[in-house]
Amino acid sequence: MRVLGSRKKWIAATVGVAVIATFVTVALASHTPFNFTQEVKVTSTLAKKVKLNSDRIKFQTKGPTDVRVARVVIGPGGHSGWHHHPGIVIAAVLSGVVTFTHSDCSSKTYGPGSVFVESGDDPGRASSTAGAELYATFVAPHANPPVFRVDDHAFPGCP
Repeated sequence: MRVLGSRKKWIAATVGVAVIATFVTVALASHTPFNFTQEVKVTSTLAKKVKLNSDRIKFQTKGPTDVRVARVVIGPGGHSGWHHHPGIVIAAVLSGVVTFTHSDCSSKTYGPGSVFVESGDDPGRASSTAGAELYATFVAPHANPPVFRVDDHAFPGCP
């Protein structure tokens, strides 16, 4: 009798560990970039504040600001993981289709020639079913070293 009881406990513990391991793997996979690469082209610093208002476009900084331009490639089925950016990011899609999902689970799809902007502390996630290439310009408060991306570990619960 005792052997049967400990065998059931062992089986229950093994199943429990397998379920938890599966959950952790799925949760981490949604946070960690997958089939997603970023090739930094240039990183520079605007040393002084900037205040421009030209042709109905305003651009203003209140102190030193870090700027980066990068080529981003999202492979087929790839995603950026949940993240946000200090400052703003302007992303122009060169090829393929990118779907950007916000923390409220709303999403919008962008194709070649489209541009989207990311900003704020709310996490978002870029993904592509068939793959995409885009160029992103990051404008962030000056930091040493520069910080252009923050990975978010609080999964918003979107698919």
